[in-house]
Amino acid sequence: MNLRLFLVMLRRELRGSGSRALFFIGCLAVGVAAIVLVAGLSDGVEQAIRLEGRPLLAADVSVRGRRAISEDFDAVAERFPDVLRADTQEFATMTSVPVPAGEPPGSSVMVELKAVSEGYPFYGELVVAPEAPLMDLLGADGAVVEPSLLAKLEVGVGETLLLGGSEFTVRGTVLSEPDRVNVAFATGPRVFLSQAGLTRAGLTTMGGRITHRALFKAPSAERTEALVAWMNTAVEDNIWYSIETWSDGQPSMRRGLERTEIFLGLVALLSLLVGGVGVAQTIRAWLASRLDNIAVLRCLGMTPLEVTGLYLAQTVLLALIGSGAGALIGTAFLTAGPLLLEGLLPVEAIDPLQPAAIARGLVLGVGIALLFAALPLLRIRQVPPLRVIRRSVEPLPTSRFAAAVAVAQLALGVWAIAAFQSSSLLIGGLFAVSAAASAAALLAAAEGLSRLVSARSGGLKPWWLRHGVTALARPGAATRAAMVALGLGVMVVLATVLIQRRLGAQLTDQLPENAPSAFLLDVQPDQWAAVEAMVGDAGGSEVRSAPMIVARIAEIDGTPTADLIEGLEPDDRWALSREQRLTAMRELPSDNALLDGALWQQEGVDEISLERRFADRLDVGLGSALVFDIQGIPVEMTVTSIRSVDWTSFNMNFFLVAEPGVLDDAPQVKLVTFQIPAEAETPLRDVLASEMPNITLISVRALLERAGGLLGQLGVGVQLVGGFTSLAGLFILASSISASTLRRSREIALRKTIGASRASTIAVLAIEYALIGAVAGGIGAGGAALLSGLVITQVMQLSWSPEPAVLVVGVFVCIALVVGAGLAGNLRALRTPPAASLRGE
Repeated sequence: MNLRLFLVMLRRELRGSGSRALFFIGCLAVGVAAIVLVAGLSDGVEQAIRLEGRPLLAADVSVRGRRAISEDFDAVAERFPDVLRADTQEFATMTSVPVPAGEPPGSSVMVELKAVSEGYPFYGELVVAPEAPLMDLLGADGAVVEPSLLAKLEVGVGETLLLGGSEFTVRGTVLSEPDRVNVAFATGPRVFLSQAGLTRAGLTTMGGRITHRALFKAPSAERTEALVAWMNTAVEDNIWYSIETWSDGQPSMRRGLERTEIFLGLVALLSLLVGGVGVAQTIRAWLASRLDNIAVLRCLGMTPLEVTGLYLAQTVLLALIGSGAGALIGTAFLTAGPLLLEGLLPVEAIDPLQPAAIARGLVLGVGIALLFAALPLLRIRQVPPLRVIRRSVEPLPTSRFAAAVAVAQLALGVWAIAAFQSSSLLIGGLFAVSAAASAAALLAAAEGLSRLVSARSGGLKPWWLRHGVTALARPGAATRAAMVALGLGVMVVLATVLIQRRLGAQLTDQLPENAPSAFLLDVQPDQWAAVEAMVGDAGGSEVRSAPMIVARIAEIDGTPTADLIEGLEPDDRWALSREQRLTAMRELPSDNALLDGALWQQEGVDEISLERRFADRLDVGLGSALVFDIQGIPVEMTVTSIRSVDWTSFNMNFFLVAEPGVLDDAPQVKLVTFQIPAEAETPLRDVLASEMPNITLISVRALLERAGGLLGQLGVGVQLVGGFTSLAGLFILASSISASTLRRSREIALRKTIGASRASTIAVLAIEYALIGAVAGGIGAGGAALLSGLVITQVMQLSWSPEPAVLVVGVFVCIALVVGAGLAGNLRALRTPPAASLRGE
């Protein structure tokens, strides 16, 4: 057959496909639209998260270390000319009010000094008063400080402070700092200097423990990734520094983003499989309606291979049309996204043009169509020419070997597509295993139901109930195919809902409702009663306090720390050399969990509990003896428990927790956390400054709001994408069910011819569809529970618990959907006179 004749016949066949071709295109279009929309939304969510999250680091990339930033990093300016850089140094020091020569020294306060260069911060807002650029206020001899420091030293803006032997004029106050995250153990109020001011003070030559940071701003996410990759490979001294992006510095945000990306990729995959299920059902019904045409073509001399090629070409063409339509639909939704999602995601975060997603959607759309069409197309070769004169002649059954090859091809294809879409062989394998297990269970259930119906339905009354049940086992009923297709679709949709709900709950719970909004530092024991009353009068809630004792580790198991430090690198010394902050608690907070040992159980032993990673750094375990130097007094304690700490909870937590009573006589202050209304924060700060100037109030409200906004963006993205996929799945299932019902017209006409009423005919159909929906929905729900459980526990590393209510509702929705779509698909046949239906009109 020449090409021209082939194209003519292809056009005629397409023209005769009618509504079934539209179903084919519709099912695939929704699946591909989901691919494009998911890609666009996931990109938008990631951009929104990046916009919200970068202020937590004040940059795209941070290089942090205890030694001065290596000159090797200076090559960034040449290698990445579009990347900006700023530098900071942070350390604790003392400041005081200068006094004339010969007079007693003035009062002094420990502060957290931060020296910054031009450009800081790249992201976030540094709020200062008066409103002016930070570097203009600082200059070489100016300082910007927290208001509490002015109250402590009883000085005002315009007066002078002494830092490192040099005088600095207070030019303003800092009210909010975007990247000040670790406030729970702050040593005092913040003081800002310029780099020139730091040099002038001479503090960096005094051997203090300085944290050096180089901050980088890149023009795009791709440049950020390239910059980090270059730093990790090309910079020889990178082992001495921590190279972080904003998500690396926020573990809870990073984990949330990683899990969300897994979910979004999986959702796109599930959307595609739903489309494939619809395509398989539609192609099967379409080819079943074209058997007479195929027989005519065989009689006209076309070989089985040529006929198969003709319908394969139609499948590819329809797949291209459906995939193209889906790409346009997805792009249209993304274009309207800024209007539809206003207030949920930043408008600038959504890019409606997704070339990579469109290309992927086209390739996967055509691929999934061919994959699911393989077995129905294989039957074309078995259609005999005899069907032209005897319509009851069915195609010869496909050989078991050919069917096995087609099924194996389908399984491998699903695994390959799943692995490609999710970029993970594990996820692809879990997906393929769950789909195969569900398909096997559905086939077994369909076979068992057919046999049960054949054996036990003869005595059912009334007649329409008997006919509705026995219809499942009649020749050509396609019960197995319908159940497998519907069950897999239900599995996909319900698995999406279950994963979305668990991930959404995890994101919501990531930021506790009782997270503190403010900290109080340096509360003396005799001030606690008055401070507690002040906090209560200001509307404070969730008030928690803990004693804090400063000490150094003097010995470990009889070996002085001075000997243990010898030979260690600077970054490995801090646990042994720095001042440690201890507390005493009778019960551990809820975000602490004992891993080994017991709490306060040994008589005659002064016990201490260590955080797991801190214990590993000290190389100690249960039974180790630690001697602490507390202002010159040695105190020995024995490690009796090791515990884990959730450092993402925003609560007070310590590496070292001592048994109550052991450190009661040690010099100590109270660390206090609480929640307070925003409008009450400043008045409380003012009262404390006037009555108890030694106390520092540090607000973390801005940090909580940024973190909450970030988690909110993740949650919105999960809900949007999961919701769209669920709706797309329901649409595709309804379309495929309707497509499969178009072949029932002749059966309905025969029932009406022998006297059945329209109501009884509807009852027969409703019972048949309800049984199919119940079995397919039940097994699909079980498969959804299996798939979601595997993904949640093995891939996302989250806890999982079944949600029977969701599964039960899903089954009933499936029944209603199957019955509704089935009756809707047969509506025309129910209205058409029997004679017209029997004539094929």
